Amino acid sequence: MLTHRIFSALVAVPVIILLIWAGQNATAALIAAAAVLGIYEFYRLYVPDETFLKGLGGLTFAAGHRPLLLLGLAGGVLFTVEATLDSTFVLPLIAGAVLVPMMLLVLRPADERQPAEWAWTTIGMLLIGWTLSHGVLLRSAEQGREWVLTVVILTFAIDTTAYVVGRAIGRHRLAPSISPGKTWEGAVAGIIAGAGAAVAITKGFDIDIRIWQAVVLGLLVSVFAQIGDLAESMLKRAAGAKDAGQLIPGHGGILDRLDSLIPAVVVVYYFSQYVER
Repeated sequence: MLTHRIFSALVAVPVIILLIWAGQNATAALIAAAAVLGIYEFYRLYVPDETFLKGLGGLTFAAGHRPLLLLGLAGGVLFTVEATLDSTFVLPLIAGAVLVPMMLLVLRPADERQPAEWAWTTIGMLLIGWTLSHGVLLRSAEQGREWVLTVVILTFAIDTTAYVVGRAIGRHRLAPSISPGKTWEGAVAGIIAGAGAAVAITKGFDIDIRIWQAVVLGLLVSVFAQIGDLAESMLKRAAGAKDAGQLIPGHGGILDRLDSLIPAVVVVYYFSQYVER
């Protein structure tokens, strides 16, 4: 598994870095693709492979729910487009993500109407599409390229350190009911590595922040990234799934890689806004 993880990283990381380096539009395209795949895997998490799409993009959950797949995917892309254009439509988009699924649900026959479908459709758009759009906003900021590369490399360093240390010396389970493989030793190592890596990365990219600010950034990203990882593990355990998908050898699906990055990119975006004031 570790060999597969390393191989996947060696293939994917250079491509990701190249697209981020290429400019905001390339970064936005990368984030839009990640949002679409992540939302799709999120909706499919409870769905057996033989299940087919039904009506208005509805996707039947094993539990009987049918989130509006096409609407969710469109919402994920629209959040990225809005961030790329730097428009003022983010609040209407959020309102639409909440209200439109409800309206479509009302139009369904009574025997197909389940409020949970409204919730799942909205959550997918906001949890993945809206949060990831912060990466586009971050890329458009001053030193945006360096900030986006920082969040990607920093999250990778935290995840890798926590995984390796946890496998090597981990003895105390962090959240056994959610993810039995995660340990306190790995989590603490990830936090320490995050603080040190944040200082090294920001200095390497010559980002204009102080050392203590970089340490704070590393600690924040470490905590939120690992909580994001646990949150996705909680969803997978509830669904009885080991991975959200099989797209990336050794890692699972796109959502299995986005679990840490989603909260991390939000934290880094607002942190960068704060330090630039």
